Amino acid sequence: MALPYLVKHIYSYGTEEVIRRGKKIFALKNIELAKFDPLLGSIHCRVKDDGYSTYYKVTIENFKSASTLSLRCGCPYNLSEVCRHKAAALLYVQDLLDKNLLDYKQTSYVTKHTQLRTKNLDLKMIRMLCSKAIFEKAETTLKSNRPHIIESANEKVVAEMDENGKTFHLIVQKNEERFFDTSCDCLTETEYPLCLHKTVLLLQLFQLKGADYFETIRNWDREKNKLLALYGYSLDDYIEDKFEFSYQEGKPYLKVLDERIQRINGGAVTATRKLPKSNDWDIEQDNTSEEAKIARTTVRYGLVIQQNTDAYPYLSLNVIKGEVNEEGAAFVGKVEKVDLPKFVIAEQMKEEDKNLIQMVRKLQSAELTKYLNKNSPFMGIWDTILHSDETNLPDETKEHIQEYMHPKLQKLWRDISEHPFNFHLPNNKPFTTANLQKAELVFNNIQPCFKVEKEADSYIIYAQVNLPEGKISLEENHAKSHFVFQYHHQFFTWKQKEDLQWVEKFMPTGFNQINLEHWPAYLQSTLLPLSKSYSVELGNVKQEKLRGVKPQLQILLKEDRDYLIFEPMYLYKDIIVTTADGPSVIHQEGDKIFILERDLAAERSLMGIIEQLHSGFIRPNEGNILALKGAEVLKNNWFFLFIDTLKEKQIPLFGSDNLKQFKFNTAKPTTKLYISSNTDWFDAKVEISFGDQKVSVQDIKNMLSNKQQFVALKDGSLGVLPEKWLNKYSLLFKVGEGKMDNLKLSKYHFSIIDELYEQRDEEELVFKLEEKFEKIRERYSIADVTPPEHLLPTLRPYQVSGFQWLNYLHDVQWGGILADDMGLGKTVQTLSFLQHLKEKNGKLLALVVCPTTLLYNWQNELKKFTPSLTFQIHHGGTRSKSQLFKDPMEVIITTYGTLRSDIKMFAEVKFDYVILDESQAIKNPSSKVTKAACLLQATNKLCLSGTPLQNNTFDIYAQMNFLNPGMLGTVEYFKHNFSMPIDKFDEKEQKEHLRKFVFPFILRRTKEQVAKDLPEKQEMVLYCEMGAAQRKIYEAYRNDYRDKLIGMVEEKGIQKSQLSILQGLMKLRQICDSPAIIKDEAYPNESVKLTELIREITENIGDHKALVFSQFLGMLSLIKEQLTKLGIDYEYFDGGSTIQEREKAIERFQNDAKCRVFLISLKAGGVGLNLTAADYVYIVDPWWNPAVEQQAIDRTHRIGQTKNIFAYRMICTDTVEDKILKLQDRKRSLAKELISDEEGFVKSLTKDDIAYLFS
Repeated sequence: MALPYLVKHIYSYGTEEVIRRGKKIFALKNIELAKFDPLLGSIHCRVKDDGYSTYYKVTIENFKSASTLSLRCGCPYNLSEVCRHKAAALLYVQDLLDKNLLDYKQTSYVTKHTQLRTKNLDLKMIRMLCSKAIFEKAETTLKSNRPHIIESANEKVVAEMDENGKTFHLIVQKNEERFFDTSCDCLTETEYPLCLHKTVLLLQLFQLKGADYFETIRNWDREKNKLLALYGYSLDDYIEDKFEFSYQEGKPYLKVLDERIQRINGGAVTATRKLPKSNDWDIEQDNTSEEAKIARTTVRYGLVIQQNTDAYPYLSLNVIKGEVNEEGAAFVGKVEKVDLPKFVIAEQMKEEDKNLIQMVRKLQSAELTKYLNKNSPFMGIWDTILHSDETNLPDETKEHIQEYMHPKLQKLWRDISEHPFNFHLPNNKPFTTANLQKAELVFNNIQPCFKVEKEADSYIIYAQVNLPEGKISLEENHAKSHFVFQYHHQFFTWKQKEDLQWVEKFMPTGFNQINLEHWPAYLQSTLLPLSKSYSVELGNVKQEKLRGVKPQLQILLKEDRDYLIFEPMYLYKDIIVTTADGPSVIHQEGDKIFILERDLAAERSLMGIIEQLHSGFIRPNEGNILALKGAEVLKNNWFFLFIDTLKEKQIPLFGSDNLKQFKFNTAKPTTKLYISSNTDWFDAKVEISFGDQKVSVQDIKNMLSNKQQFVALKDGSLGVLPEKWLNKYSLLFKVGEGKMDNLKLSKYHFSIIDELYEQRDEEELVFKLEEKFEKIRERYSIADVTPPEHLLPTLRPYQVSGFQWLNYLHDVQWGGILADDMGLGKTVQTLSFLQHLKEKNGKLLALVVCPTTLLYNWQNELKKFTPSLTFQIHHGGTRSKSQLFKDPMEVIITTYGTLRSDIKMFAEVKFDYVILDESQAIKNPSSKVTKAACLLQATNKLCLSGTPLQNNTFDIYAQMNFLNPGMLGTVEYFKHNFSMPIDKFDEKEQKEHLRKFVFPFILRRTKEQVAKDLPEKQEMVLYCEMGAAQRKIYEAYRNDYRDKLIGMVEEKGIQKSQLSILQGLMKLRQICDSPAIIKDEAYPNESVKLTELIREITENIGDHKALVFSQFLGMLSLIKEQLTKLGIDYEYFDGGSTIQEREKAIERFQNDAKCRVFLISLKAGGVGLNLTAADYVYIVDPWWNPAVEQQAIDRTHRIGQTKNIFAYRMICTDTVEDKILKLQDRKRSLAKELISDEEGFVKSLTKDDIAYLFS
């Protein structure tokens, strides 16, 4: 084995500097494994630079094979194949593989040579590098059978070990990397680096002298020679007066005694210096001035391809230089051979000449020797091998030479094929200018092909080459070296390294001749494997061609960590074809040969059928094998449907018995539920089984909690529950209490039981006492109750339905939310129900809690629709606590603020009904007003809200917890099961479950559904473009807040930065209106909105009336000033206006034709107002929540409106307003999720939203 191919890649493509710095990063452990996908063969590492505190992402793809290995690095130095970060990452990954720390097993070891990536005889490491069984056997064997150590010196141990009558030869030695090379000729272990015999020997050495055994037998001559080589010397030279060695911590250090001696690459060199025999190309002599002089003339460099008859690979590449003619197309005069090891590249040289020299340097024998020393087994011995004859080289060494030279030759051919000075030296010609001949380097990689002819007593296999001119015999290669193919003056390189190995077997004759008696074995061992990758033509050989045979698909299942692999096999009659086979497959039966022409189109069609069965299939490395993530295999019962489909299509499936991780129980689940009812709850006895394997309730709960679709059964298999089963039963198991075989459900979960009853299957679901349950269902059905007689003519049909729904809630003792659109009469429906309740029971005590602005709306509605009900308003500083319940009042009206202040008094009273109007006021479960509302005692409770769900799911939780305590569980339960999954992760399943929960408790109708006489409203955006002065102020504030807030969010998080974020957004929105409204600043009134609004009012709306909403009182003041200046009559109120002032303003605007404009602060006008006189609405500045703006628009879009409504949102382009509008649209897109008409949205600002708003 030699160096692993990952490390080999570093030495092949990295410079000395890159290798040194990559090792440094690796040694400092500045690498992290970020992601590992074994199926795709990709690894992502975070690598810290050795010079800066910067991390770079290194991606290693297709690492399973040296031929497909691909690297990427995010550093700016990534200009070559290997940078220092890539080198460090490769070393790190190889280290993980060597230590079995990467959960990936692909390597097949050969005991003849394995490398141990450890520097000491560490017992823990020895245990890790062999199997558990071998380690235990080695400890036992060592007591009775110890290896015989033949040699122990120079960090090398040679030993023999006898076992079962056989003698095994062992070698363990340290290599240049200070790791261990090991060898044993037993060839028994392939999964681990250490076989039994190596393990026994290492344990014996450890017992003898401990972990540092090899330090005790170390010879330092090699290290000394390395140090002396820096100055051009070795131990063979006379160095007594020149150098001196000292030792620190057992290591040699060199001291230079003669000051005249300098490093070889450090400038001037003494005359007595002796250059080493294999001088590195980067050793520079002081000839810069000469080269610079030549470069200033018309000197060019060229390539010479020379046949080397002395040593493998019989090819040498050289560089020549010489002066060229004026056209730069040919050399003039004699050329000179460049001494590459000593040559210095001058800056003035042409770039293509520089590249030529650098590439040819890499192909010199010194560089090849370096590589072989690094990669050959027991490195360092290559330079002691006499390799003048090819036959002396082992195949492994030849393979190293091929893998080093082939990619470099390809790169050379690619980069300099257009170079004007390419030559070759004919065989046996001296290296002179006259003998050089022009060469054409053709960058068109070629491949061999083969033809078989039968002679009288033998078979002849001819090797040919597909050239552009046609097929040429390999014998026509004019080059002795098989590394290139020379045809006349053209030179080609082979497409892949494997081509070299096959071509070499046919050189130099171009054919192999096989006797008849050896033909069957040759056919099986050589020709058939050859035909898988190359074209093999069977000339006059007895054969039968199989064409038109239709393939039959077979699927072989395998597993690779989290993936299930689907490998296709195709059956052509009796011939099985795999994905590794070529388009033509040679098959042997006795002495008869069949040539099968594969129907590739039919194969693709068959595999397409499989691929269409799941959209999640991937093709690893873009091959013909399909893979699917484990989670997808289990999802929606897919695997069982897949098996059924294969059976239906008669496609055989193999390999399922060998699966471990994907071992499925093939039995389909059977479910039996026995449901019975009690006074306030339901019982469900559960029986679920897969064949004879039973599953408990707790197993199902755990499965749902882990968001899985399968349960682990006692026999070790996995029981998969179909999606249909989960949709039907998962909510039952989530809300039910129980662990073993029984579930208990609350009365609030009746809708879940009722849905199961509707879908019941007698074999699967059994209801005890069905007659009793039918009576229960009758109890939970809406009765046809007639409203109070005097209200019957007033109520619309949908309002009658609402009244009956309220009666239904009362009968079943549920609380609910009447969530009709604004303007549909929630108040009158509630009052009709209270009137009915009083008439039915003869008494009534109801508490109505509403916003301050709606106090007198309730008062007026009571007087108008239910004058017989007595009421009292409990609000203001003059309210009397002592007299409140002394007078016999039937309806008490108060505000949320008053409720919070007087909760002690209210909590002592038992009400028949508590009604919260605009109940979104208690959407925060932890607010004081919410806690106060939950302390109220009532027979039943009711909420009224047109927008019960505004921002997130906790809005609905707080209201439902007030209405039906415990229905949605605790805050923590709700947060875990609904709030986080829905608000943060937008999980559809949880949305649907929550919708089912709250569906019976919410009644919502939209205007479009029930009020056909209501004219359609049109909502539009009026875009405004800021002037230069206003834009300049805006951008200055935006930039200031952006820099400050982004840093604050990074440091403190969004929660702790909320106030600053809101302040920043508020400032930007004020500037969009007018910079003049910013407090404590003296900016001019530069307002494009004000200009546009006044133009709209004066030019566009004519005699129509308009509502103008703004959040900012300063903006309303600016508008008032302009309206006054222009003589336009208007009304105004804001949050500071008294109730009397509001009523007066509303009355005048509704009835006075001269009053055309109503200025209202957005919050003050959002709740409980009827302003149907207006048909134009202008929202000057957008609010955070679209629901609030909708409330404002709905002030005029109400019952009784007879005109078309036009609503305009005034937006400054390219500002925070523009972005808020987009966020609003996103909120609206999430509506219709949870309540009965699926109206609602669940959104809040995120970190990304903040960065977006301030961008």
